[in-house]
Amino acid sequence: VERIRDTVRDSVNRITGIPKTDIHDESSFMEDLGLDSLSALEVMVDVEYAFKIKVAEERLQAIQTVRDTITVVQEYLAAKSA
Repeated sequence: VERIRDTVRDSVNRITGIPKTDIHDESSFMEDLGLDSLSALEVMVDVEYAFKIKVAEERLQAIQTVRDTITVVQEYLAAKSA
């Protein structure tokens, strides 16, 4: 989980310049971090690439927080290794 969290924080930091210390599990991409929908999508594509997964579009639309992202990545990694 920590590796996923660090990867998400790295992606948000790289794309937005927001310091990693300001990015928390409960942070909302749009409300707390100020990402627009394109930047949020860019973060997800970066995370997908990092973990070599492909998240379904309907799941992408439901992701609103860092915690949501961590949960989805965990699910996809578990399914991938099963």
